[in-house]
Amino acid sequence: MATIVFALIVVALSIGGMAIGLILNKKPLQPSCGGIYLEKGDTCSVCGKVKD
Repeated sequence: MATIVFALIVVALSIGGMAIGLILNKKPLQPSCGGIYLEKGDTCSVCGKVKD
């Protein structure tokens, strides 16, 4: 039982740390580049990169 409680505390601290980092960074979340969803010649709407 102590292991489960410890694991939940670690997960909660991790999520809280990421949230605080995001708030202090003051930048909106940015999605990843289009990657595999782009077809040849398409332009990514996030970074403007054209897929070869």
